[in-house]
Amino acid sequence: MLRSLVAYAFAVLHTLFCSLAAIVFGLFNPYSKIVDKIIRLWARGLLKAAGVKVVVHGQEKLRKDQPYIFMSNHQGAFDILAGVVAIPVTMRFIAKKELFRIPIFAHSMRTVGMIPIDRGNSAEARKSLEEAARTLQNGVSVLIFPEGTRTRDGNIKPFKKGGFVLALKSGLPIMPMVFTGSLNIMRKNSLKLHKGTIHVYFLDEVDTSQYSFEQRNELLKEVRKRIVDFYETVRLE
Repeated sequence: MLRSLVAYAFAVLHTLFCSLAAIVFGLFNPYSKIVDKIIRLWARGLLKAAGVKVVVHGQEKLRKDQPYIFMSNHQGAFDILAGVVAIPVTMRFIAKKELFRIPIFAHSMRTVGMIPIDRGNSAEARKSLEEAARTLQNGVSVLIFPEGTRTRDGNIKPFKKGGFVLALKSGLPIMPMVFTGSLNIMRKNSLKLHKGTIHVYFLDEVDTSQYSFEQRNELLKEVRKRIVDFYETVRLE
């Protein structure tokens, strides 16, 4: 627990430093390479402080000039940090609204284009997806966890439709991802940190142009099946 307290103390100072830097540079261009580097510096610092390594698989499947809608299972609180480190293109994520209540950090997240979502309010959730659509129009990728919240037992929960509606309206491909190893680093409703390794897998992209809007449920089922099937083969590694 002492190590956890030290890690949290570092996290506060590191997040404050990166937040201020993001606010300054984000005012000029929220999607610049400098801002991307600040976001990755923030993520790497928190991961290192917690004793967490990230191993990336299949990154070569990405087309560097192609914006994606990244979709993944959601094992734990460190998934976002692992995603920031693993995804090599300019990317912003959709995060729960509670993170946007933290002083300074919240302002920095908004400045650099992160997107808040209220999971308990359908109307607000739709506004978040509209904001995500504007982000995609800028050629910036978006990371979505379609389960809506992280799992408690490691099993992948049902997916919500919003991200798939966004994919069909934008016409962008979906890049399915699988995260393993983050479940036990920080258990839900616990503040104790455990060292570990998060594996991030990029699967084959899904061409959304092959689906009509009326086929959004079929698209959801296909993406979820790919993620679940692959996850079951690697979850015990």
